[in-house]
Amino acid sequence: MKKYIIGGIAGFLLATTLSAHAEEVTSLIGKTIQGAFPFQIEGKTLATPAIVVDGTSYLPVRALGEATGYDVSFDADLGISLKKKEVQPSLPTPTPSPTPSPSATPDPQVPGDLSSGYQAIKTVILSLEDEKSQKSTGDFGLIQVDGARYVSLATLSSFYTISWGEPMLQLSYNGQLVGLFATKSQYSKGTGSFTYDGTVYVNLSLLKLKGTVNGDTLVLTDDI
Repeated sequence: MKKYIIGGIAGFLLATTLSAHAEEVTSLIGKTIQGAFPFQIEGKTLATPAIVVDGTSYLPVRALGEATGYDVSFDADLGISLKKKEVQPSLPTPTPSPTPSPSATPDPQVPGDLSSGYQAIKTVILSLEDEKSQKSTGDFGLIQVDGARYVSLATLSSFYTISWGEPMLQLSYNGQLVGLFATKSQYSKGTGSFTYDGTVYVNLSLLKLKGTVNGDTLVLTDDI
């Protein structure tokens, strides 16, 4: 019991009577603990109880310090020390970046990619200045590539006269020659004609035409 009293008073207890002198504390050695009772701080009961010696209450220093935000240390020469704990600032919770929605815009056409520039045409309308509009339906093809538009010969066959020859063919309109085009050539940027999937395609600009597409309808007009 004596060892408990000495250890409790020297290492863990703080007298509620702050005016006690060292000789008064020394005089407690060997005294009998008269009672122990729970101690609360703002409604929270500490794990270590307070004790009563000779009618004076003594509180557990470490439990009291930690409950009130202090670091408690003990030094044989300096005694018990309480130091206010440093509060570490809380880091803000990073806001997650929104997941980008998939773009509805199609990928840009790769230069020279004929397959991605192909479009099936069902109706072709030829509307030239001072002439009555003409219309043709069927399975036609339009290729838009490198900023130019090419149409298959079948697209033009209802309006133009096609004269086949090797290695060139000629297109005439109302009896007038409008152009000579290669029948077997590979595509290159700006070329007048090329063969794709077994079909000859002709550059509209060389026919002095421009094309406007609406759905599967192609309207050919003068390129003025």
